[in-house]
Amino acid sequence: MPKTRNRKPRPIQISMTISTVCKLYRLHPQTLLTYERRGLIGRDVVLLEDGREAVTYQERDLRRIRTICSLTRDLGVNLAGIEVILDLLDRLEERL
Repeated sequence: MPKTRNRKPRPIQISMTISTVCKLYRLHPQTLLTYERRGLIGRDVVLLEDGREAVTYQERDLRRIRTICSLTRDLGVNLAGIEVILDLLDRLEERL
């Protein structure tokens, strides 16, 4: 009888295109660009099957976008405040 290996399931990596993110969170693409410029989120550029490039956001950035939207829409926090809050959250995450 062959041995079966106990493989850890690989986590599913979620990514979304810029258009999907904009629709989902009701954001303008320029808003996402502003967040990127300020270092609040990152992005990936992937090559599509037809040779075109597409901007995508990974799971960590999607969580950050959701947090940013909540802070701005629900609490009225400005971008400077968001930078401080996200920095503090990053520091806490590193310690855990």
